[in-house]
Amino acid sequence: MLSLSAANAWAQDATATAQEDVAEEDTIIVTGLRASLQSAQSNKQRSDKIVDSIVAEDIGKLPDVAVSDTAARIPGIQVERRGGEASRVLVRGLDRFNYTTTYNGREIFTAETRSVALQDFPAGGISAIDVFKTSSADLVEPGIAGLVNVRSRRPFDFEDSEIAGSVWGVYPDKSRDLEPNAQLLLSDRWDVGDGEIGALINFSYTRMHYRDSVRRHGFFIADLAGARSPDWPEIQYAEAERWRPSINGAIQWRPNPDVELYVEGLWQGYRERATDRMWAQPLWGGGSYSNLVIENGQIISGTVTNPTGCCGGNQTWGFQGATKRDTNTYQFAIGGRWDAGPLRITADIARTDSTFDLRTESVDYEINTKNYSVDWFTGRPGGSGPTFQVRGVDPTNPAIYNYRGFYEDYLTAKGDDWQARLDFQYEPTGIAFLPSLRWGARFVNRDASSQAGDFYWNLRDRGIPISAVPLDYVLQPRGFRGDKNAPFPVSWFGPTFDSVHANLTDLRQFNITNTGAGSLDGPAVDPGRTFNINEKTYAGYAQANYAFDAGSVTIDGELGLRAVRTETETNGTLFSTTGPTAVNFKTAYTDWLPSANMRIQFTPAVQARFAYTQTRTRPNFAQLNPALRLAPATPCTVGQTDCIRTGSGGNPFLKPLDSDNYDASLEYYFSRTGFASIGIFRRDMKGFIANRAFEFPEPDPETGRTLVISGPVNTREARIKGVEAQVSSFFDFLPGWLSGFGAQANITYIDAKAEFGFFCPATANAPCVAGPGAPNAATLRTRIPDVSRWTYNLVGMYERDGLTLRLAYNHRSSFPEADRAERDGFFTLQGRGNPVSRLDWSSSYAINDNVTFFFDWTNILNNPFKSDIVRVNYPGGVPSAEEIFPMLVRQEESVLSGGIRFRF
Repeated sequence: MLSLSAANAWAQDATATAQEDVAEEDTIIVTGLRASLQSAQSNKQRSDKIVDSIVAEDIGKLPDVAVSDTAARIPGIQVERRGGEASRVLVRGLDRFNYTTTYNGREIFTAETRSVALQDFPAGGISAIDVFKTSSADLVEPGIAGLVNVRSRRPFDFEDSEIAGSVWGVYPDKSRDLEPNAQLLLSDRWDVGDGEIGALINFSYTRMHYRDSVRRHGFFIADLAGARSPDWPEIQYAEAERWRPSINGAIQWRPNPDVELYVEGLWQGYRERATDRMWAQPLWGGGSYSNLVIENGQIISGTVTNPTGCCGGNQTWGFQGATKRDTNTYQFAIGGRWDAGPLRITADIARTDSTFDLRTESVDYEINTKNYSVDWFTGRPGGSGPTFQVRGVDPTNPAIYNYRGFYEDYLTAKGDDWQARLDFQYEPTGIAFLPSLRWGARFVNRDASSQAGDFYWNLRDRGIPISAVPLDYVLQPRGFRGDKNAPFPVSWFGPTFDSVHANLTDLRQFNITNTGAGSLDGPAVDPGRTFNINEKTYAGYAQANYAFDAGSVTIDGELGLRAVRTETETNGTLFSTTGPTAVNFKTAYTDWLPSANMRIQFTPAVQARFAYTQTRTRPNFAQLNPALRLAPATPCTVGQTDCIRTGSGGNPFLKPLDSDNYDASLEYYFSRTGFASIGIFRRDMKGFIANRAFEFPEPDPETGRTLVISGPVNTREARIKGVEAQVSSFFDFLPGWLSGFGAQANITYIDAKAEFGFFCPATANAPCVAGPGAPNAATLRTRIPDVSRWTYNLVGMYERDGLTLRLAYNHRSSFPEADRAERDGFFTLQGRGNPVSRLDWSSSYAINDNVTFFFDWTNILNNPFKSDIVRVNYPGGVPSAEEIFPMLVRQEESVLSGGIRFRF
């Protein structure tokens, strides 16, 4: 089913040679779980870097629906799940904005970002995933968290012709909508003269309709009915139809054993039609409160009659979304290798083009009566979570709904590049301690752009019934299936997705007629959200591989240095009292990235690894967008030396986030199908980006004064350290059918902390400490958001006589959610995710060598995700005790899938 391995060949280069090395040395295709584990431990033992991989046993069958779910089983990987899949992948505590993603060794990205979400790779088109935790000079520059490489298949991976595929259905238990999925691979190779040629094409199509049900509080804690409580709970549905079509292909030509050429391409599509919706129910300002249960000054539950009766206007409101998200990513490459005796030359040229289109249409409503009551339950931290029951209102009656407004948000983001590399590998003769030398160069010309705009028609408290709106309103489908604490209502009226998009012009005209504002053409482009950036990088490297014996111990490894020159030109907009003005900034910097990897083989079964590397992560393109908004220039007195002009915006002069990385591991291979390892790591990072006041490198173009801008700046330092341990084995020592059992386990501990500044002074480059003008400023070393201290995986498996079974359990401990949000100059709010557990099942039965039936079940436990809200005050810059309330419960999809795989 899968192989957890260290496949270092792909680390060497993005060429046909690297693909061939993996196929021949690391065995891309292995038969059965037992063979997978044998291959995994052999690859891990031979690797010259710390690299973990998961390899598909059968074509089109990674062990999960999405590649991101598969990655969750690798030590050091944490994921956040929603929408029926792992929606966010963290490598040693950092997300995809801090690690590089590559496809067959080449950088790949989505639109204006620097990476691609792993869930956007349909599992059916993937051969393997490699997670490089240490780097080397010949690798495309990893981010500070490492590099994730996704491998596809090529025709020379197969001995002959190949027709293989899968057809299966996906059934989420919340949306209860069965969707078809399919994958088909066609490959063949032919003799041509003295050589051979091969061609492969792979089609993949995955689709799912998900419906996540959320009961939560608004992000606020208030005084309520003489005690403390969040006072505006919500019901939310995150629902969408999501599908991912994908095509990849390759042609390989080997005219003789010394020469190989290839052409390959990828189209990766993403489509989503979202119908998210919300009911926001205020508890404040009620006519009366009763049935209050209060513990330690916090409300656990109560009843409010006539909520918001104190005040005018309709305060119970919500929205119905009709959002389109479309992505198209293309990558084409040509390259090859030439072996000239001890010298191997490889080359690769690639073109990537990616576009993301967002079209958000959101229709608001309000409830036009306050003559009802609400029974609410705030609960206790870590408990069953918030919920409420509305009494005295019939949500199936369309007469209780008024039209409240219409919001549109449009975004088109684009990214493209040309990337080219030339690599050399030389194996000198007669120098035993120096088996190979590597050197090479790489050039990338990257463009990133974004164009966006939004508009809101506010028709609050205008008394417009929804029957007057030119849309089709229906009772939306319910959620919270199986939730014993489901709120009420679980269904309410909203416009259909199709009617919103079919009647956009009429809907805009309706809003223009009622407000006198807006446009029939949709939202105008906002120059502040628009930028165009060009980035050129020039990289060169040199690397020496060494090997020698020290008595009975063998030592080998590599030493290298990579130099990268980055030149950036940023085009954006400056806003001042004279209006918007186009601005252009140019920057350049050079990174020197040394790397050292060492392996010490004490015995054939026991070895240790040590590594030191330097890596860096460039700022996101959106952070480089200047979007400078300048305040009016104030008069300066004669002789004044500190006369400045203030403003806010981005920072085109941001530098990369740098990291010094230290790794060590000890490995023990105790049988052909058994190994255990333990590793430690540490990342010392500087240059984390935070919003602070800083002196802009260029003066005000109008007055010539120094500009002090509030925006992103390199300030913070951070340290991540941790331990990873894993063990894997089949129980070959058991008799008969019992020998088919096996197990895998891994555990990761991460201590991730950074310096965070709160309520810092508005003076440029001032220390973030309490003082005049910033009485509550504080600098604290606290946990990096979204990182669990503990993560572990337990896998039980069985394989014998065509039957394959796998039961996998994943657990991650609690974690802080997102940065602490500053409020009112003296307190912060932050989410805190509760521990999360997940159980997945995978099974298959091969009736012969050509046909296999399979059945998978993800999220068997069906435990909801829960989080709390944490408030901290900062009087005089000293943090107070935490105030904690339950915040959110999210019911996520449990997905059943089953089908047939074939191979001829």
